[in-house]
Amino acid sequence: KTKFFRILAIKASVGFLMGTLWFGSGRPPSNEKLFGLMGSIFMLAVTSLMTILAQTIISFPLQRSLLIREYKNGVYGLLPYYVANILSMNIMGVIYTMASVTPIYFMVGLESTTTRFFYFSLTLIGNQAIGNALGLAVGACSADIIEAQNLLVPILTPTMLFSGFVLPENQAPSYFHFLYKLSFFRTSITALAVTELHGLEFSDYSPNPFHLHIFKTGDQILRYMDIDPETNVVHQIGILFAWAALYTVLGYLIIKYFMTAKTS
Repeated sequence: KTKFFRILAIKASVGFLMGTLWFGSGRPPSNEKLFGLMGSIFMLAVTSLMTILAQTIISFPLQRSLLIREYKNGVYGLLPYYVANILSMNIMGVIYTMASVTPIYFMVGLESTTTRFFYFSLTLIGNQAIGNALGLAVGACSADIIEAQNLLVPILTPTMLFSGFVLPENQAPSYFHFLYKLSFFRTSITALAVTELHGLEFSDYSPNPFHLHIFKTGDQILRYMDIDPETNVVHQIGILFAWAALYTVLGYLIIKYFMTAKTS
């Protein structure tokens, strides 16, 4: 109980810190504050995945010896263990994600309609679900905690590079385009960007190129990022949870393989 509230307080504190840094970047929408607005969206996507992945990637190496012993003794089956583990991680992940995202969302001044907040939150929850499943899968493949931690950056770097935020797909060499399709982080960035930017109008637009206030609407920014403004956000969120389901199944199969090899 004490640990739960301590972690919850840490998550909320980080949320308030980030919210304070970008306070008011979305109110009203403007070119002047665009960098802060997009930065807050990107950091929300990164932290919702990275913090969860950093925790879960070391969880299986820590439990491996105990799990193998109890599995060999027939105390419990592998499937019930895995289901209980992934469910508890996801439930706690939803609570921690909301504790972090809520203060940031409203302090930054992102679009405060119920539907947009729901889509935004659901996208980040999908991110943490991927982080949980992917962390368990990678942790199962690792010999120890050090190896698991060393795999964190090689896993995160490609999916962020090909998210469309660092470099839009239409500006990347053609032989990298297939990697954009394989990046679940691109799916989450697309859902978050469309949720926030679609339909926005900027108050400080100026046709004078020397003013650097060149964006009149959020849809123009989306097109610049090579994102269709009419993208179905619900469809993107569905794809995100499909990635989470895929990694969840893959994680179980990997753990089962290594458990069978260890106990045979």
